[in-house]
Amino acid sequence: MAIIKPPKSGYIQPWTRIIFHRIPVNPVLLGVCIATLLFVLFFVGRLIFDGGRGSTPGDFRLTIIHILLVAYAASAYVYLLDAVTKTASDMAPVVSHSLQWRAVADRVGSHLWWGLLLAGLLGIGIDIYATNTTTTGSDPWDWQQTNYDSRWMRILGPMFSWWIACLLYVLIIESARLSRLSGSIDNIDLMDLSPYQPLIRQGLTNALLVVGLASVLSLFLFEPGFMTLMIQLTSIFAVVAWIGLILPLRGIRRKIAEAKTRELDWCKAAVKTAIEQLKSGDKSGKSLAELVAYRNLIENTRSWPFDNPTLTRFALYLLIPLGSMLGGALVERGLDLILP
Repeated sequence: MAIIKPPKSGYIQPWTRIIFHRIPVNPVLLGVCIATLLFVLFFVGRLIFDGGRGSTPGDFRLTIIHILLVAYAASAYVYLLDAVTKTASDMAPVVSHSLQWRAVADRVGSHLWWGLLLAGLLGIGIDIYATNTTTTGSDPWDWQQTNYDSRWMRILGPMFSWWIACLLYVLIIESARLSRLSGSIDNIDLMDLSPYQPLIRQGLTNALLVVGLASVLSLFLFEPGFMTLMIQLTSIFAVVAWIGLILPLRGIRRKIAEAKTRELDWCKAAVKTAIEQLKSGDKSGKSLAELVAYRNLIENTRSWPFDNPTLTRFALYLLIPLGSMLGGALVERGLDLILP
């Protein structure tokens, strides 16, 4: 488990992560616990104080989705903070240890308090916009006009919106930091790119967390009035998922491209020398066939350190929202059977 560093120059450990590190559970179990607690409170309160009076099946389903979003957003946020800290630690043997780059590495997992605040407030603003856009026939902020389920939504909406906004903010900031760290690597071995696998793992983790979020949000499509909003959000999340996959690797991609250029320049000069020796009858030089084979090997080395399994996994991640919608359809049928 990552060690929490003291704040430096306005950088702080997010309070969500501080609380998490005081609880002996992993992020997945944390999400399950949050969802379980909220479900218990919701259903007990519904039976004792309301009994479902005034609530519609749509309100009930939307509240269930809100609970899932709170649990997912909180646990994904903590998971991302821990994952980027581990990635930076795994990259420590190959990145530069100068004071400049150590300062960047020390900030991984810590963020400017006002950056997190602005991100959270932006998330709440988007929640207010979404609520006003999708609510018809009543004032969503008039407590007297709302039923028990809707009141839960009014409370949970800002909570998961805050965490989602902070999650996306941290994803972009930390990915940029990892890219900068990888840009400090001095020597690249084109024959062995395994030391940079943590960056690929982090990129896939970023994409998976965003796709998972989009999967939960896709359940809103089962309710009328959410289609336009979900198209907008899906477009944003698709872009963020791609950024999350690519951004941590930009620095190492540039280093690989520079190393390839140097090796290809050397091959060009060596091949030219070998041809001249071959013409002069001198057979003591390097083998022309071996030089050409080496040049082809360098040319076929990808500048982006992806392999086919990585790209396949990313493509499969994009299918997760579809599975979520199919599962949501089955859950909806089950809820229709138990609702009064």
